[in-house]
Amino acid sequence: MEPGLYLVATPIGNLDDITIRALNILKNSEIIFCENTNNSKKLFKKYSIEAKYDKYTDHDFDRKKDEILQNLKQKKIISLISDSGSPLISDPGNQLINFLYQNNVKIFSIPGPSALISGIQLSGFLNKKIFSFLGFLPKKTSQKISILKAHFNNNLIIYTTKQQLEKDIEAVVAVSEKFEIILLKELTKMFEERIYISHENYMKIDLKAIKGELVLAVNLISSSQKQEELSLEYVSKIVTEIGVKKAYQVVKTKYKISRNKFYKMAINLNNE
Repeated sequence: MEPGLYLVATPIGNLDDITIRALNILKNSEIIFCENTNNSKKLFKKYSIEAKYDKYTDHDFDRKKDEILQNLKQKKIISLISDSGSPLISDPGNQLINFLYQNNVKIFSIPGPSALISGIQLSGFLNKKIFSFLGFLPKKTSQKISILKAHFNNNLIIYTTKQQLEKDIEAVVAVSEKFEIILLKELTKMFEERIYISHENYMKIDLKAIKGELVLAVNLISSSQKQEELSLEYVSKIVTEIGVKKAYQVVKTKYKISRNKFYKMAINLNNE
C-alpha cells in the first residue's frame, strides 16, 4: 500500500455499506483522523479496526497540520474520514488537503457511500435540468433565498437538519410559486423514508415532527410573484386549515409581513 493520505468514504447509515478496499486501508492505517471519534468507534468495533485514531475538524487545522505533514513525510499511511459518507463533501478537510498538496504529499480518494448521490438517485425528477449541490444552506433566511435564486434553473440537492428544515422550505416557498421537494430521511437506515412535499401539500405536513439525517432534492418550477398582495381570503383559508401560528410561518417570508400585522388580520377575520 502506497504511503499518503487516504480520503476514505464510510457508511451514511447502514454499517454494511463499506467497500473491501476501504476496510483494508483503515486496518492498515497508522492513524485515522475522524470528524467525531465517538461516532467512528461504532464502525471500528464492527470491523475490528485497531488503528490509532484522533479527532480532526477544520478547527484543528492550525494545531495539527504540521504534525500530519511530518507523519506523511515519514512515508506513513494516514486516513481521513468524516462522520458519514465521503470526506470533504460538506465535511471538514479542505484546508488540510490544500496544505498537503502544497507540500507535495500524495492524496488518494477512496470512493463509497454519499448522501449526495443517493439524493440524485431517489429524487425521481423527470426533467432535463442539471443538479446543483448546495450542501448546508446558511442559517439566515435572506442568504438561503439568495442562494436558491442563483440556482433557480437547476435541480438542487441540499443537506439540512431538523433545526433548519422549516426555514429551508420557507426559503423555497419564497422564491418559487410552484415546487416539488423530495425529503429523504435516514438514508440506508432501518427507518429510511421518502416524503413528497409540494406547493400543494406543504402546509399540511408537520415539519417539526421530522427528525434524523435529512437530504432535500428540490425542483423549483416557477418564480413567485413578488408584487402579489396577501389577501384576506388567503389568510382565512390557511388559518382555518393549519392555525394562526403555523400560517404565519408559511407567509412571513413570501409576503414580508410582520407577526403583529398578520395576527391583526387573523383577529379581524375572527371577529367578522
